[in-house]
Amino acid sequence: MMKKKLAIFELTDCGGCALNILFLYERLFDLLEFYEIGEFHMASSAHEGGHYDVGIVTGTVSSHRDLELLKEARNRSDYLMALGTCATHGCLQASVEMPLKEKLKAIYGNEGNPMRALEPKPVVEYVAVDLAIPGCPYDKNELFQALMDIAKGIEPTTPDYPVCIECKLNEYECVLVKKGLPCLGPITLGGCNAVCIRSGLGCIGCRGPLPGEVNPAGEFEILRELGYGEDYIVRKFKTFARWEP
Repeated sequence: MMKKKLAIFELTDCGGCALNILFLYERLFDLLEFYEIGEFHMASSAHEGGHYDVGIVTGTVSSHRDLELLKEARNRSDYLMALGTCATHGCLQASVEMPLKEKLKAIYGNEGNPMRALEPKPVVEYVAVDLAIPGCPYDKNELFQALMDIAKGIEPTTPDYPVCIECKLNEYECVLVKKGLPCLGPITLGGCNAVCIRSGLGCIGCRGPLPGEVNPAGEFEILRELGYGEDYIVRKFKTFARWEP
């Protein structure tokens, strides 16, 4: 069987999403039965160039260099995947609501921009992607299954339910109702197997808002009735996806 060519393109982020691919450990070798990796700076300095069957993009578009690399990734990839919440929703980098000039002045003392920085935005605001897998970090099992499906000619499926469904399936106690902890599980896209709730914490919303019919205003009111301040709730909503409650 002819192996598919795969490339991982890294934009501005903490590097965790690319590193998480290496944390597939022995399953990475399973993927290598189906893929030939031509570009992956986290693992190798090799740069084959050319065209790729599958391209994976991590990080936000935060500079002109990022934007140029993203357009190159789209043009050179038959199938493009946005991986991680930076790429799908903007994540922490895009949550700082201050004009770029003010950020530059606060950090460097002037509004000069020699690094050609841009306001951080997710990949999906610039190019069309064929698959978006959010998470900070994303679930490695979800990525592995998606790449295996693509290799076999199957279109990957994505979750369409909230994190609360995974709490029910795992029989976890509702930390919002039982403990009064701030939890965004009712309005956050599932797919993480409710990892925060398993640890006794509330969902922090790192997979971004659940698409479709969801009621963030209702969640806002519940948290306010539990005694959380409006500013705190707004910041919590906007941490990963710049949601307006």
